[in-house]
Amino acid sequence: MKPIYLIALLALGSVSCVDDYPKLQILQSTPPDSSCTIPDNRQLLNGSLNLALAGNYQMGLIVTSNVLETPIVVGAPLTDPDGNAIYVTELDLSYRTEPELNIPSATVPIHGTFRAAGNGAMLLNIFTLDALQALRSATGGANFVETLVTLKVRGKMLDGSKVETNTITYSVQVGNIPFSCPPGKAVEPPTEACDQRGQNGVLPACN
Repeated sequence: MKPIYLIALLALGSVSCVDDYPKLQILQSTPPDSSCTIPDNRQLLNGSLNLALAGNYQMGLIVTSNVLETPIVVGAPLTDPDGNAIYVTELDLSYRTEPELNIPSATVPIHGTFRAAGNGAMLLNIFTLDALQALRSATGGANFVETLVTLKVRGKMLDGSKVETNTITYSVQVGNIPFSCPPGKAVEPPTEACDQRGQNGVLPACN
């Protein structure tokens, strides 16, 4: 196992050992299915991306809010049921690659809401435009780039307090390998919102 994969395994494994849980916690990461549903019964520690077939890598995150719900007290003034909700606003991304491409870190805007004590999911593209440009320049033929993507989600609550998730790291092997169908057949166009061709070894169908 290459050291870059070992780092990814350690980064994901450390999530379950933290005693001081963040208000918003990433429990696991997994690619979505073709209908954009994010399954909560599987987890991948690393994936692959073929830039000849896919424009980005779609990552699904299973997330839980560790903020307690406000108890309802009879006779007390009514409170906003979303008063303890968490509103996510930013995604921090950083990259390490082998070979090293010096891809700059970035913070990109995202939007979502998680109610107190509730579970949810997020669907994200984990490569920035700078990252994709660098990876396209470095891949092709027999050239692959092992990429460690480290991410953290940030947000806030109604009272203005800041919230950030635990940090996770995910390994993606990136290549750029053209695909063609046998003579007399053509690639079927994508029909699903989260078509997975080019990700994790998925190839398009030919007809």
